[in-house]
Amino acid sequence: MSIRSESLIGVARRPRRAFSLAQWLDREPVFSWLMMVLPILFLAAFVGYPFFYGILLSLQDRPVAQPGTFVGLKNFIADFHDPVFWRVAINTFVYTGVATLLKMVGGLGLALAMNQHFRMKNLVRALLLLPFIVPTVLSTVAWL
Repeated sequence: MSIRSESLIGVARRPRRAFSLAQWLDREPVFSWLMMVLPILFLAAFVGYPFFYGILLSLQDRPVAQPGTFVGLKNFIADFHDPVFWRVAINTFVYTGVATLLKMVGGLGLALAMNQHFRMKNLVRALLLLPFIVPTVLSTVAWL
């Protein structure tokens, strides 16, 4: 029995490097996906689940503290045939439109007025911004 010399020589291989978590995380796609996992899970839990559960509940006739029965779109059809629904919908759209318009016009007017030069301008500006600043400062102090 003869031993071939070529089988003993073999091909030189690089030594295997040990697994490095730092090098694995340095690869951009892996790190990007890992950074997105937590926000995606948060959105799924606190936005997605309530959204789809709300849709499921809207398709049921569900008394309080009792299991519901599936009724499909009957709840929506009943709402569209109810005159109170349309009155409330119109009131909501009018209120939203008027409130938005008044906030825009009032904010623009206030900004233009604050851009003028007058005595105690800085005091008036501080008093106008105070309602926006105080809740943030109080919550920060409460958590210290």
